[in-house]
Amino acid sequence: MPELTVASFNTHWGVDRQGQPFDVVGVCLALEADVLVLQEAWRPHGEPSYVDELVERMGAVVHETVFMSDRNPARPRLLHPKPGPAGTCGLAVLSTLPVCEVAEIVLPRAQGDVIEQRHSLLVTVSVDGTAVSLAAMHASHRLWGSLPQVRCVDRALAARGNPSAIVGDLNMWGPPVGLSVPRRVRAVRGRTWPARRPHSQIDHVWIDDRLEAVAAGIGPATGSDHRPIWARLRVR
Repeated sequence: MPELTVASFNTHWGVDRQGQPFDVVGVCLALEADVLVLQEAWRPHGEPSYVDELVERMGAVVHETVFMSDRNPARPRLLHPKPGPAGTCGLAVLSTLPVCEVAEIVLPRAQGDVIEQRHSLLVTVSVDGTAVSLAAMHASHRLWGSLPQVRCVDRALAARGNPSAIVGDLNMWGPPVGLSVPRRVRAVRGRTWPARRPHSQIDHVWIDDRLEAVAAGIGPATGSDHRPIWARLRVR
């Protein structure tokens, strides 16, 4: 039966809590993902991005949507971009599998969100000839703001009619998400945030009944404030 590995990592703009770069590329390569979802993927203006290095090292294609500029006060407090034109930060999906469709889903706005408009990237890939749809997310940090966004992408996935998963930083604990998408189950279980002493799981892979998780895990603490997650999924 067809299988693929999906992974998600909130990269914290590629810097640690002191504003120093860490090895995002090494962390991501260790996940050995066929489809990799990156939140807070930073592209400094006129400088190389770890996203581009990952594309080259993985032999992947990338699809991205921008959430903010690196002049936004919501960036990491100790990160000071160089003077000049602004860079960008957003959501990236890297795939080593053939991509059949990419759609940008506009999400409901959460009141008080530091990001004016969030989007999900809905990417359909071919897994040994079987179409599988994945909705990549970085949901709102506002309390309860993420759940309407999760329901929105769940409806978009249902409209495709393919085996599907919601993948990303949902900024919400598992039980409330489960109540919002009752036809899905968690493929990954464990604490992911904050990375050094995690007490909550807010990074998720939620699958429908046409997929099953044959293996899953959570990576170690890195320079980010989130731990990476991965799941090996089999199409039933």
